[in-house]
Amino acid sequence: MVKFDPMQGMIAGYAASPKGQEAIRSFLTSPEGQKTLDTYLATAEGQQMMKLIVLRALDGLDIPADVRDHVCRALDEKK
Repeated sequence: MVKFDPMQGMIAGYAASPKGQEAIRSFLTSPEGQKTLDTYLATAEGQQMMKLIVLRALDGLDIPADVRDHVCRALDEKK
């Protein structure tokens, strides 16, 4: 189990709130947000984080198991 310090807990709470989710969505769809995301994804850490996010997203999508498995295998090969 991950322990949050008080600031991380506040950030996580805000991100989970409707207002926080709207702020995140607005930022990530803005030109500045897109540039920030592109810059982060160009790093090794960003690539690893995106793989984690994609795998979590696949768990939440109603897609055929073979499609999910194919994507997971492709991500594993991209180490």
